[in-house]
Parts: sequence; C-alpha cells; structure tokens
Amino acid sequence: MHSHKHQDILLMRWALFSVTGIILIVVLYSVGVTPAWAQGLKEAMAPAPFLLGPEAPALSPGMGFLLCIALTLALVYDLLLIRGTFRKTAVLAAFLLLLACFTPVLGLWGVFFNPVPCLLSAGCAGILAILWPQPPPHSEPPPAHE
Repeated sequence: MHSHKHQDILLMRWALFSVTGIILIVVLYSVGVTPAWAQGLKEAMAPAPFLLGPEAPALSPGMGFLLCIALTLALVYDLLLIRGTFRKTAVLAAFLLLLACFTPVLGLWGVFFNPVPCLLSAGCAGILAILWPQPPPHSEPPPAHE
C-alpha cells in the first residue's frame, strides 16, 4: 500500500512540474516574447558559417509546442527518478546543453530550430524537480536509474 501512495505522489509531482513549465511557454508565446526571440536568433544565424536565409525551413509553432511538451515530460520524469541533487543537476545541464546545440547543427544544414521555448519549459520544470524537497529518509526511496 505504501508503494502505491509513493507512485501517486511521484505522478502528482511529475504533472505539477511539467504543467508549470508548459504554462510558462504558453504565457511567453501569447505575450509575444518567444516569437521575438526566434526572429532574433534567426537573424543571428544569417551570417557565416550558418548562412541561414529568411526562407529557410523552420519547425511550425504547433510542432515546436508538441516537442516542448514531450521533452519537458520526459526530462521531469527522469529527474524525479534520479537520486541525488548533484546527479539531477548534471542531467539537467547536459540535457539543456544538448538541446541548445541542436540549433547550430541544424543551422549548418539550412534548417532553423528555435530551442528557446523548449529550453525555458524544460529548464523551469527541471529546476522545480531538483529543488522540490525530497521525501523523508524513513520513507521508501523512489526507484532510481543507475
């Protein structure tokens, strides 16, 4: 019975942190912040070595939003199952670095990808998953990826 309660708590934290990150990007998009950042990033990639033209193909906002949701859900779930703040921080930092590096790599091939919404959503949700207090030591520990 105790394990079932722990799974419910894990699921609630997963939903809470993920939805918080997703709400952040929805608010920033509706205010017009992320489209402005996307335009600035695209202009920054116009000179060499990227030579990304204004007609370069880009991910549609709908596909970008679905990608943000999927990445945020996966990252938060993984962070909640990892033990130790240092390990969680290392996983979050590596995830965000790889996601940020995705833009220049695609830019070299003439495709534009705006990572800012995904970075903000996953970063916010990941920080919440790291900073949320851990269960007391006398309770059953969560399953860990090791």
